[in-house]
Amino acid sequence: MRILIVYASRTGTTERCAGILGQNLKDVTIINLIAAQNEDIDKYDLIIIGSPIRMGMIDKRVKDFISKNFELLKNKKVAYFICCGFNENWKQYYEQNFPKELLDKAITYDTLGGEMNLEKQKGFDKFIVKLVSKNIDRNKEIKIMNENINKFIERVKEIK
Repeated sequence: MRILIVYASRTGTTERCAGILGQNLKDVTIINLIAAQNEDIDKYDLIIIGSPIRMGMIDKRVKDFISKNFELLKNKKVAYFICCGFNENWKQYYEQNFPKELLDKAITYDTLGGEMNLEKQKGFDKFIVKLVSKNIDRNKEIKIMNENINKFIERVKEIK
């Protein structure tokens, strides 16, 4: 089974998760949509789409990829992952950002965790992260969720 992982990543968290998925699956091509590579997705058996969440929204390039390939994605095996700092809201992020028709057919979709690394932020994003981080419960750790990654990998491996 040929697998394509497409994602967008600004600070590296979504890229790191895409890499972990790629290392644990076979026959994988990984594309960062920020590099603006075009790929014929029709030649893949499974498409995995990953995006960070910023201010409740998926990355514009991921949104554009889904919109451009909507008809093909409806007829493909597809899995989705997001990376976000507020994992308790992950279902809401999917409802707000992904077409219901695609989610209903998805193999799986989940959050793989997130990070709020101030040093990797730029401009307005840095300002927002500073504001948001003041209101975060200091006992709540924001990190990549290895358990969710492992479950995601297992669900994908079940597909033939």
